Amino acid sequence: MLTDWLEALLELIFPRRCPSCRQWAGSSCGWCQACLAKIVTVRQVSLSVHKLQWLDACLTVTDYSGQVQRLIRDMKFRRITRQAAKLGYLLDYGVTAERYRGIDAVVPVPLHFGRLKERGFNQTALIFKPWALRRNLAWVEALARTTPTLPQWELRLKERRKNIKGAFTVTRPELVAGKSILLVDDIFTSGMTMDECAKALKKSGALAVKGLALASGAR
Repeated sequence: MLTDWLEALLELIFPRRCPSCRQWAGSSCGWCQACLAKIVTVRQVSLSVHKLQWLDACLTVTDYSGQVQRLIRDMKFRRITRQAAKLGYLLDYGVTAERYRGIDAVVPVPLHFGRLKERGFNQTALIFKPWALRRNLAWVEALARTTPTLPQWELRLKERRKNIKGAFTVTRPELVAGKSILLVDDIFTSGMTMDECAKALKKSGALAVKGLALASGAR
């Protein structure tokens, strides 16, 4: 919290600098145009390569590396929530209207209650909710993580599916039944977390579930 205040004060005193190249950004988004053009690399995930069975499609906006990785880690481990606005602008820049045409609701991948209580926020919601509302997309927190799973990145590929299996439940099935859902998360690695969420949503009546992740850490 103190770090948030100090950084906010510095931005009032000094010009806003791009978090990537540290040059003056010249815009309220915090990024310079040259770095945006390099960092935003929108990609369609190959569902077959990742052996994902329930997602209908999945898009990633940038790579989980460099300053994007730092900003996400700032949020998750240092609780610098104001980084969400900089990360959210990558969505504004990279995700065009046709990418979410036909979507009825945006649903975030949830944290387990214990992790949410410890951190104080779901970083995915802080990044994606303002973006969804700016585009008049319904924001629906319809999923709950009922099992306190281990972080997926700590596990081998075979262990990840077992770790995440059955970890999610739909708390508001009436809000997803018969709807086309955009499932959002901060990082895509193996895709198993999003696929398990898509499974729960479809079993509760969702017609289609497309994924959108900010950063890809897929190998």
